[in-house]
Amino acid sequence: MSTTAIPQFWMSTRCISAPSYQRNMSDAFLYQQLRKQAAQKAARFHMPGHKGRPVLPELNHPFAIDYTEIEGTGNLYAGDEPILSAERAAARYYGAEDCLFLTGGSTQALMAAIAAAVPAGGTLLVDRNCHKSVTHAMALLDLTPEFVVPHPLDETGLPGRIDPQEVADAFARAPQAAALLVTSPNYYGVMQDIPALADICHAHGVPLLVDAAHGAHLPAAGVPSAIEQGADLAAASTHKTLPALGQSAILLSSGRIPFDTLLETAPMFGTSSPSYVLLTSIDLARAWLEGEGAAAYMQCAQRVAALRREIDRTTVFSALTDEAAPLDPCRLTVRCRGTNVTGRELNEILHADFGIDVEMSDRDHIVCICTGADTERDYARLMGALRDSRFRRVPQERAPLLPFPAPQRACSVRRAWFSKRHEVPLAQAAGCICARPLTPYPPGVPLLYPGERIGQVHIEFLRAGWYTDTAAICVMDETGTPEGKAQYADI
Repeated sequence: MSTTAIPQFWMSTRCISAPSYQRNMSDAFLYQQLRKQAAQKAARFHMPGHKGRPVLPELNHPFAIDYTEIEGTGNLYAGDEPILSAERAAARYYGAEDCLFLTGGSTQALMAAIAAAVPAGGTLLVDRNCHKSVTHAMALLDLTPEFVVPHPLDETGLPGRIDPQEVADAFARAPQAAALLVTSPNYYGVMQDIPALADICHAHGVPLLVDAAHGAHLPAAGVPSAIEQGADLAAASTHKTLPALGQSAILLSSGRIPFDTLLETAPMFGTSSPSYVLLTSIDLARAWLEGEGAAAYMQCAQRVAALRREIDRTTVFSALTDEAAPLDPCRLTVRCRGTNVTGRELNEILHADFGIDVEMSDRDHIVCICTGADTERDYARLMGALRDSRFRRVPQERAPLLPFPAPQRACSVRRAWFSKRHEVPLAQAAGCICARPLTPYPPGVPLLYPGERIGQVHIEFLRAGWYTDTAAICVMDETGTPEGKAQYADI
């Protein structure tokens, strides 16, 4: 195994010797595994968006620019220069009034947005297809969810669009709701009707929040940002589909919620020592988008459109297309229904036999994240694999996945989360109250929320799609709990 070259000045110090340095590197288990992973040179149809390529060569030597809050570098949460100028440049690119750089991913951005828009103890209208971090915000802020459910696109249960009329009905049921939160685009690439949803929210005097974690690239692919379409706050992960580094994200604002409020809520959910390397990668990724990156994403969108047609025409699989719903132009979702493999089996075969890693798989799909860093060789490898003769069409025997049955809420998210709890096998969970989000990951979307009562129908659904009978389910300990009171665990 190769060893890392030792800088000469280290050789003269007493704190480290050459043999110990080499031994430490060989014992750096995560580092060695990642080196091994990179050496396989797989086609990486997953995040981060740089795909392991030096799209931003300015970051090739990060140590020199790894700073903290000192004179000249600014303080992220104080609105200081030069960070503020970088954020304003990003705001202009996305057609927003304000932009806040973050190093805790869209998780931090979403939680900061919710805290800024919804008072503690308030009600949030929320897309049932939301990320599990929204559940964390509900528990911490003691929020009551009022769900709106996207309509399934087909018999696989793939989440589609939200009916604006159902949002209006939800406001009628919960007129006290302080905001609406939706996911657009979702993991499969489906985009919501943001202008229509924004109109309904604004007619009720509340903001529209958008989880656009997978949409940081959309303007480069010819799609207006969520803010340009009428949203008031939008979280976007610059590491998912742009060449920024892992954990980097932005929170975009229309100005309806003051920037100072965002500066106050964001630190509640993130580190007080944000990485300046990550912040710099956001700035560089935005600059790249306004330069050569623009053409790279337009080319990516064109290539994905061609791949969808090619998959339908030359393989046993089919691709999700705009005929089903408006899609992210750069997201490739491949359907496996009607073939001799499930999505999970196809995922395993692509990895083991073809050196292709996809972002996620479920029973009926694989999902590929395509970006401006992918090459024609990557696409050719994927198509060659999907055309392999081992894959064939078969009569459909898998039962359709019906929409997840709506659970009954037994108590608040916060009470269920912080009460005493225990684990039971899935087969014995009927009648229990869920204490932790039941969240297949990816995509990280909870099927059951804390505080919801688990029914036998939910067990059957979970058994069919994700879990075994012996899977441990965290449930609330209701034994001896007085009515209306919680027994809080040691936390």
